[in-house]
Amino acid sequence: MIKQNILFTKTEEGENRFKNILDFITWAKKETEEKRIAVKSEIDEIKPEDIINLYNFINFYKQTKPICESVTEQYNEKLLNQKYEELKEAALEFTRINKDGKYLRASLVGLGYQTTNKEDNYYKDLASALEIFQTSILIHDDIIDNAKIRRGKETIPVSYAKKYQNPTINKETFQEKQNNFSNSMGICIGDLGFYIANQIIIRVYKDNSNFTKLLDYYNDMVINTCKGEMLDIILPFKEEYFETNQNLESKIMEIYKLKTAWYSVIGPYCLGLILGGAKDEHIKKMEEILLEVGIAFQIQDDLLGIYGDEKQIGKSITSDLEEYKQTILYSYTMNTKYKDDLHKYYGKKIKEKDIEKVKEIFEKSGAKKYAKNKMIELFKNSENQISKLDFISDKNKSILKGFIIYLKNRNK
Repeated sequence: MIKQNILFTKTEEGENRFKNILDFITWAKKETEEKRIAVKSEIDEIKPEDIINLYNFINFYKQTKPICESVTEQYNEKLLNQKYEELKEAALEFTRINKDGKYLRASLVGLGYQTTNKEDNYYKDLASALEIFQTSILIHDDIIDNAKIRRGKETIPVSYAKKYQNPTINKETFQEKQNNFSNSMGICIGDLGFYIANQIIIRVYKDNSNFTKLLDYYNDMVINTCKGEMLDIILPFKEEYFETNQNLESKIMEIYKLKTAWYSVIGPYCLGLILGGAKDEHIKKMEEILLEVGIAFQIQDDLLGIYGDEKQIGKSITSDLEEYKQTILYSYTMNTKYKDDLHKYYGKKIKEKDIEKVKEIFEKSGAKKYAKNKMIELFKNSENQISKLDFISDKNKSILKGFIIYLKNRNK
C-alpha cells in the first residue's frame, strides 16, 4: 500500500483528510462520478479529471509493481546461490537492500512499453534490471554521502561494521581498517549489481530486434547518471572550501537533469518505448517532456529532504545539510541576506532540533517558495505537453499524468 498524506477540500461539507491512497481512491471515484467537488491539495489545485488520472496511475502501478517485485525476487534468490560463506554474506547484503523499493522506475518501464500498444509483460526483466541498477547506485551513493539509513534499513557499510567489530587478533590496527573494509565491501557489492543488471538485459533481450539500441540507451542512462554523481560530489566540496560558484543554480540543474531525470524518469520510460519498438522521434519528444518531470521530481526530493518525515522517506533528514548538498534551496539562499545564517548549519553535524531553524531560513529567504513554484511550473508544463501528444492513447496519457500528480503529492 502506498502511504500518502493529501489534503482535499469539498465545496459543501468541509474538509476531507486521507491517510492513504486507497481511501482516497474509493472516495475520489465516487465523488468524481457525481461531479460535485472542487478539489485542492497543499501543493496545487487538482481538477476532477486529475483525480481520474491519479486513479488510473495508481491502478496501473498496483498491477505492475507485484510483477516486477516477483521477477526481482527471483534474481535475488539466484544471487544467493554462492559456494563460499563470504560471498553468500555479500549477496545477502545486496538482496537486503534490493527489497522494499517503490518500483516507480520499474512501473515507468512498463508504461513506456505499454505505450507502444503492447499488453504483455515482456518488459518485466528490463524493469527488474533497472531496479537492480538503482539499488547499486544507491549503495554507492550511501558510501559517498556517509549515509546510515536507506529504505529504512542500515546501509551496507554500517551493517558490515556491526558484523565485524570484535577482532580476535591484531586489535591495535583494527580500528583504522574497519571503516575502509566496510566501504570497500559496499563498493564491490554495488559494482556487482551494475553488472547483474547488464547481464539481465543481454541474456533476456539479445534476440530482440531493438537489442543494440536498448543496450546503448541503457548505457547512456548510466553514463549520464555517473556524470551527475560527479557534479554532485565536486560542487559541495568546491562550495565549502573554495569560492562560491556564480553559476551554481545552473550546475545544480545539470545534476538534476543527469542524475535524477535520466535514471529516474527518462531512462526507464524511454527504455520501455525502445523495447516496444517506438519511433525515434517519439522517443526524442518524450525525453524533452520527461526531463521537466525529472527536474521537478528532484526539487520535490530536496524539499522532502528538509521538510519530510524521516520515518516515511526512509533516510535521514539531516544528511543533505551535513554533506553540504547543493540544492536549489541552497543556491537561492546564497543570493539573499540569509546566506551567513544558513552557513551556521550547512556542512555541520547538526541536531534534529536545528532542522527547524534551517526550515525557517529557507522560508524567510524565499527559497522554499521559489523551489515549490519552479516545481509546480515544470510539472504543469509537462502535463500540458502530454495532452498535445498524438502518438499516445488517451488511457496512457491519463496514467502518465496521474504519475505526475502522484509525484506532486508524494511524501516519501
